[in-house]
Amino acid sequence: MLYNTQKVLYYILMENSSERIPDGEYGERGYLKEKFRVFSIKDQRDESFDFHYHAFDKIVLFVSGNVTYIVEGKEYALKPYDILLVRHGDIHKPVISPNQVYERIIIWLDSGYLKENGSLSDCFDLAAQKGLCLLRAQSAVRSRIFLLAKELSAERDDSFGSELMRQSLLFQLMVLVNRVSAEDGGEVDFVSDEMVDSVLSYINKNLFKELSVDKISSEFYISRYRLMHRFKAATGKTVLAYIRSKRLLHAAFLLGKENSAKKVCFAVGFRDYSVFLKAFKKEFGVSPTEYKNGLGDH
Repeated sequence: MLYNTQKVLYYILMENSSERIPDGEYGERGYLKEKFRVFSIKDQRDESFDFHYHAFDKIVLFVSGNVTYIVEGKEYALKPYDILLVRHGDIHKPVISPNQVYERIIIWLDSGYLKENGSLSDCFDLAAQKGLCLLRAQSAVRSRIFLLAKELSAERDDSFGSELMRQSLLFQLMVLVNRVSAEDGGEVDFVSDEMVDSVLSYINKNLFKELSVDKISSEFYISRYRLMHRFKAATGKTVLAYIRSKRLLHAAFLLGKENSAKKVCFAVGFRDYSVFLKAFKKEFGVSPTEYKNGLGDH
């Protein structure tokens, strides 16, 4: 295990690495030290990926391949020049066919940085509100977006004014993405379980309240077995594991705001501090205090 500043946050991006999360466990992937990072990737590999999440926002600009992205229980079969918005905390994974070359441009974004510059993160918030994270822009707009993304990925760090150029390109790209988002982003195809969609919405609206499989199954007039079976089939995880991961992600966010671990424990819905400590360390690899201290060194 890496043991340096921000060790708990440093993982290689799932789409670029063969590292794995243990089967059946969600986990955090990717560490964003900068305000944003850009990856232009073209490869062909026979790999399967686990469900994971990020503490930052992510845009996937899909160029080619045979790829289905599962985000919060919805399956999106990507088409060339699709724009996928994965909000921080969204549990997701790509399902990639090894028979075709997979080409994409991926942008990691600090949501706080976007909010400070003209509410450029509105597209992610709108995607969360709609429960849809895929955009299909008109050809003229999408051509401009992908051209800006290519220029952004090709910009050399050692060139004169590179930081200003990268910022300018990113802001232009994000303005266009937000415009597409506000205009609904065209027809979007996805596959989902409507009952699971409703359960996910219910959980996220009541995340810090008392939640149990019995309570949720009663709320939706469905048996425990059917709820658990359909939920896991759609999300790759049990109901309680999903709730735990979402609560712990928010706990990590609150720890970065100078809150005490004990205060955070009860704020995110845990009733027992020792249970919270154990769950947090399992999820992030370090204790809440070590996590908090690591953030302070950043």
